[in-house]
Amino acid sequence: MNIVFYLKGDGKLEAFGCNEDDLARLVSQFNNGYLMHVKRLYINPKEVISFVAYRNEDN
Repeated sequence: MNIVFYLKGDGKLEAFGCNEDDLARLVSQFNNGYLMHVKRLYINPKEVISFVAYRNEDN
């Protein structure tokens, strides 16, 4: 699963190779206003407009 983060100021980041637990943790961190981290990305939730998870056709 990949997760794309859309940030303020037209920023966009993508995390590759994530799983369901990563997504659940990100949702919790976003809702609670905590620093969001997955793989090697650390993101301030105040800068996030939205994030979208999708599965690769290969997986």
